[in-house]
This record gives sequence, structure tokens and C-alpha cells, in this order.
Amino acid sequence: MSASNFLTAYLDLEPFAAEVDRDPRTVRRWLNEPDGLPFTRIGNRILMPTAREWLFSRMQRPNPRPTTKGHPRKAERAGVAA
Repeated sequence: MSASNFLTAYLDLEPFAAEVDRDPRTVRRWLNEPDGLPFTRIGNRILMPTAREWLFSRMQRPNPRPTTKGHPRKAERAGVAA
């Protein structure tokens, strides 16, 4: 396996920042967060693997809407027999 094939799944910090349309300083902040963007260093180079899993782990989901089903008092107030 050649070095060029080995590193194809990684991007340097600046090209990665350009790809996600962010300043390299913002990406550096992401690297320093407790659950931040995973990276590796090779000498002075900072390399990031694909950030897909990291982005999915940070996805926000809206709170579910409360329903009257299953809660007897809410059902009583709504006029539904429990």
C-alpha cells in the first residue's frame, strides 16, 4: 500500500475547512472540544478523516410532541375515556 493510497480518506485542515465552508480557526476549535472532531497528526500536518460519523453524532432532534394517549389525567381533561 503506497502512502498516497493510505491517506486518500484524510484531508488537511485547510482543505477540510474549505469543504465545510468554515474558517480554519473554527475547525481548530472543533478539534479542541471535548467531543470534538476526530483528527490525527503526522508531524505538523493535521489530518481529518471523513467527518460523517462526527456530524451524525452531533445531530439535533426536535423534542417529541406530548400526546394525550397514555396519560390518564390529560386524557380526562381532553374528554377522552381512559
